[in-house]
Amino acid sequence: MSTNLKIANVDEAGLAYKIINDITLGDGATPTPIVDVTQEAGSLYYLSLDASAASGATQYLKLYLTTSEVTITTTTPDVVLLLPASTRFKMSCPLGLPFTSFSASLLTAGANAGSANTEAGSNRFSILNVVTS
Repeated sequence: MSTNLKIANVDEAGLAYKIINDITLGDGATPTPIVDVTQEAGSLYYLSLDASAASGATQYLKLYLTTSEVTITTTTPDVVLLLPASTRFKMSCPLGLPFTSFSASLLTAGANAGSANTEAGSNRFSILNVVTS
């Protein structure tokens, strides 16, 4: 799990949600996902990935919404988002995208394939922000 993973739990007058931030997702020679971040079922309402500093390679954000056991190259992601180099991506789900377990990985190959995020090794990090219930 990323050493830069931060989670804020907010419970304001019936609006309970979590804000998840990771500034080094996919960092390191071995791809390591963030696994079962919320530690409970919920819904995904917002996601942004800032890869504007990642100038060298297309990256794939993989979301695992139904299992807390994630192994890169063998666990099939529920959602794969392609992010071209030097771009930002934002996604809103006003009704929420339900999950039983929220995990994510950032790799340089799609589908079940995966290799380490080489951009992170060059200190060109991608920043992930997520809002869940």
